[in-house]
Amino acid sequence: MARPSNNFENLTLSIAVTPQIKTYLEDLTVKGTFGSSAGEAARVILARAIDDMLNSNALKPRNFKVQDGKVVVDD
Repeated sequence: MARPSNNFENLTLSIAVTPQIKTYLEDLTVKGTFGSSAGEAARVILARAIDDMLNSNALKPRNFKVQDGKVVVDD
């Protein structure tokens, strides 16, 4: 199932991974729960890891708001 579209901009981030990591990311797409590409699997894993870090207080929660169509930190 496709994820819902965002109401705000998407940013592109390039990362370098080993061939082994890319293979594992592709393996995660077989069932579809992690998306349909290695990049989408990486996005899902990253989002889950950040959620876990927020829940364990390893990261400080931030407040965000949409301003002029862009997401900004609301300090």
